[in-house]
Amino acid sequence: MHTSAGKRARSRVVMVATENDALKGAKVGGIGDVIRDLPGELGPLGWETTVIVPSYGFLHSVNPSEKIADVTFPFAGREEYCELWRVNLKGGGPSHRPASSRGAEQLILHHPAIGGDPIYYDDPKENVFARDATKFALFCSAAGQYLRAMESPYVLHLHDWHTGYIFLLSELHGAFAHLRPVRKIFTIHNIGYQGTRPMRKYAPSVEDWFPELFRKTRWIREWEDPRYKVPTFTPMLAGIRHASVVTTVSPTYAREITGPGDHANAVYGGEGLENALRAARDESRLFGILNGVEYPPNAGRDAVDDRRLIETVTGEIALDKNGGVAPFRDEIPERLARVLDGKGKFLLSSITRITEQKVRLMFEKGSDGLTALESILELLLRSNAAYIFIGSGSDGYEESLKRAFLRYEPFIFLNGFYQHSAAALFRRGNLFVMPSSYEPCGITQMQAMREGQPCLVHAVGGLKDTVSDGVNGFTFSGATLREKVDNFVRGARRALDIHAKEPARWRDIVASAREARFGWEESARAYASLYEGREPDKR
Repeated sequence: MHTSAGKRARSRVVMVATENDALKGAKVGGIGDVIRDLPGELGPLGWETTVIVPSYGFLHSVNPSEKIADVTFPFAGREEYCELWRVNLKGGGPSHRPASSRGAEQLILHHPAIGGDPIYYDDPKENVFARDATKFALFCSAAGQYLRAMESPYVLHLHDWHTGYIFLLSELHGAFAHLRPVRKIFTIHNIGYQGTRPMRKYAPSVEDWFPELFRKTRWIREWEDPRYKVPTFTPMLAGIRHASVVTTVSPTYAREITGPGDHANAVYGGEGLENALRAARDESRLFGILNGVEYPPNAGRDAVDDRRLIETVTGEIALDKNGGVAPFRDEIPERLARVLDGKGKFLLSSITRITEQKVRLMFEKGSDGLTALESILELLLRSNAAYIFIGSGSDGYEESLKRAFLRYEPFIFLNGFYQHSAAALFRRGNLFVMPSSYEPCGITQMQAMREGQPCLVHAVGGLKDTVSDGVNGFTFSGATLREKVDNFVRGARRALDIHAKEPARWRDIVASAREARFGWEESARAYASLYEGREPDKR
């Protein structure tokens, strides 16, 4: 990979993923941020990046794209074809995307069966992943066949369970033999989602997608998931077992997932894959690399006052005719005006997907018999403080948040995702609350800190790696569920007390949060080392 003159030769990494926030409409979670930001930092290190994502039926239409090829590939016992589109972000890309993301070659594979409204489906437990597994197995077959045309050598960087089928195809399917010698990096973004489906008999199955593999069946034992009574394929497990290198998105999460879970006490661990992850660790194949965040020139400098926040929220929810906020549309502006009186009242904030992972600890009870959220809101009543929560997700948790809105005057729940309100809240809030039961990396805590807002977080995963207790924010932990809930509430009380009684110390914590840097440069160097077959430098 180096020239005789010692200068770094240009090398190529191909990233296959389901999200890409360099493109309009192609982001759901953290995968999109990584695929958007990482290529720009790899460029100066000598790595050119090609990114391949599905179209979901619309990405090639809403982004400035041109069709450049048709790709034929095997699926469901027949030859299929899809369209390959190249996106041109030079001068015509979405204006809110960072310029660094435009250095990558952006490719979209379009096939009618790879729908996405939403991008990820929520199938019932009795047939979990049925639709997503089918469309991503098809996507992997198409991407793998496109790579026949890719000039060697290159490194293949595969992201999360959705790409695990490429390992199966490259090792077992003759049409994908060209992928066998390729170095493959597999990144786990969230071990809780694994894509498990039956090998055969129960549709849709691996046999439905690739029946030609089942002319011989001796391979099944090596590739099946041992946790199930019937032969079952878990693409997440395939990636862990067969990748040259496995990475996760923070060092602490890489350690946590090698241990067992204890859901009763909000410990999630390796979610049943800890044995395979320990094996990867013992083989020196498992690494944790912290995700980064970009730091625009004005980061932390564009303050928002109460008036501007109220105007932003009121204007944005008025445009959302069908959002979950509708029942409170008229009441929210009045409540905001009462609660935010223009005097810089202490303001807690949360911006999140409303899932078990993100909010469970808010609704568990502590030693006082109240949930953590109830205890914190009672504390705010006594402290003359407020809390604005933006998010959507699980119906059950949403209903609990709506009830809290109706019961507690200082609590304002915006049920949906309101981009401009979220941006204003990052800049106006005083304490960002993120009590995730587990968090592979997290990005919102970095965004809040970037704007000078300290965070109160559960000391797990990337939250532990970015927030230092009493230095740039506040952390809590506990051996049992009740200890975690009690310590969560104590953390909120401690932050309020320091703000009220120790203003100089509070200013130091705010300054430390604003000055903390979690850029992509160091992470990109770590990935580049792995691409080249070297271990990253330990810092």
